[in-house]
Amino acid sequence: MEPADPIRADDGPGFLLVTAARLLRQRFEQALASADLEMTAGEARTLAVADHLGPVRQTELAAALSIEPMSLVAHLDRLEAAGLVERRPDPADRRSKRVHLTPKARPVLRRIMHVLTQARQEAMDDFSAAEAEQFRQYLQRLCRNLGAGGGA
Repeated sequence: MEPADPIRADDGPGFLLVTAARLLRQRFEQALASADLEMTAGEARTLAVADHLGPVRQTELAAALSIEPMSLVAHLDRLEAAGLVERRPDPADRRSKRVHLTPKARPVLRRIMHVLTQARQEAMDDFSAAEAEQFRQYLQRLCRNLGAGGGA
């Protein structure tokens, strides 16, 4: 017996967005698992965002990821144990730690980005380039509307 289709004709945009996000996350998790990266989607995302931000305070990294600091600590503990990140004292604030990627993280990040790019391309397979760009712009606008200072 096939699983029921999670989408109904009368589903609202909020429900569809949550469903799409859940399905995309499942696809990313499957892609990471099949690539033998031995990390969760949360850890992969933490690594990618830390790379994007450069040496960053843990509190700023948690905010950028929209996760609780304690959840970030769990991700960082595993990434640090794998030798992919280091937490170093912040020279501007001795109470804070900055997250730095190690040289060992570079090839892992390349594999993560390759795997996630393939999964994203599969998800957008039947979208034209123009549709994919328009969809991206719609999502950016939605995020701005829902973010701090957005919408009236």
